[in-house]
Amino acid sequence: MLSSLLQNFNKIWLSIVALNLILLVLLPDWFSKESIVSLLDGLGAFALVTYIVVSLARALLLLPITPFIIAGAISFPGMPGIIWIISTISVVVGAGVVYSFPSFGGYDKYLEKNHPKAVDYLKQKILGKHAFWVIVGWSFFPAVPTDAICYVSGIASYPFKRLMIPLLIGELPIVTAYVFLGIEISDWLRL
Repeated sequence: MLSSLLQNFNKIWLSIVALNLILLVLLPDWFSKESIVSLLDGLGAFALVTYIVVSLARALLLLPITPFIIAGAISFPGMPGIIWIISTISVVVGAGVVYSFPSFGGYDKYLEKNHPKAVDYLKQKILGKHAFWVIVGWSFFPAVPTDAICYVSGIASYPFKRLMIPLLIGELPIVTAYVFLGIEISDWLRL
């Protein structure tokens, strides 16, 4: 049973991700900050627990963290530290999932076999002497997905512990800014 599940894990996981991407394209309002806030507001006492679970689950579904951080700060404006901690943990969990994905699904071998030049180029960049700053810059720049640098690091066998420091240096200012942006939006909405 377990071996069957592991053999089909990639198909199941990719189906869930594909379904979420289709929903994101067809029904973008479902994943908007307003929709997430509305969901959390309707949950009452279970809202914070639900927010924690959803923030961690979004990493498994490769959904961007930005709307979740802002929605959490809007929903819980009196708890910026808690939202910041939850969001930071979600970044780390997401990084770990995406970093592990190439080897877990066997995609590293597939990519190395079918795209050896691209894989070699990416490995040289991530394993080069400026890897720390490449990761910091990539993580800090909000227009590029942080998951991509984690995926490349996994393919390149860049040590996960060495990935986390520059990743967090790049991500923490962005997470902090999104938390405070969410609080400001919350204050504006509650006027």
